[in-house]
Amino acid sequence: MLNGMSKEETQKHTADNSEQWSAQQLVEHLILTYRSSSGALEERLRKGRPTKAEVTPQQQVRRERLFVTEIFPEDTQAPERVRPGQIDLSALSGVELAELLQRELESMDSLVERCHEAFGQQPMASHWAFGPLSADEWRKFHLLHGRHHLKQLARIVDDVRASWTAC
Repeated sequence: MLNGMSKEETQKHTADNSEQWSAQQLVEHLILTYRSSSGALEERLRKGRPTKAEVTPQQQVRRERLFVTEIFPEDTQAPERVRPGQIDLSALSGVELAELLQRELESMDSLVERCHEAFGQQPMASHWAFGPLSADEWRKFHLLHGRHHLKQLARIVDDVRASWTAC
């Protein structure tokens, strides 16, 4: 989707809402979520045991909504720590963003696999909104979260491409 986008184009916001994230900001958000998950997984590996945290009633409701419907909740705002602006990124082209995103995703997935090998299918680390998650649940969370943002990215890219044809 990002292929062919210049550094300038990845910084553009949709025409109808300049407060929406640009393509680069959206990718940065995904990277930050991968790094946040990686940090939680690395902590469990350092401690040598899965989390002992219990699922709260609020987390249980969110879990059921996410994992049963497979629809990422639209009403949840990203926590400050995973909002764009946390990483000092210069403007990157679409290809550069895609490559960076791929590396970050592969790094996190490697940690999920290491935790799976160490702890099996039990919940291993906690997510702030969904509580303790197993390896499969971590992967499914990131799949659904990624799909949610790919829809947004498609709108941004379509808007940028529409401005190409308007010129």
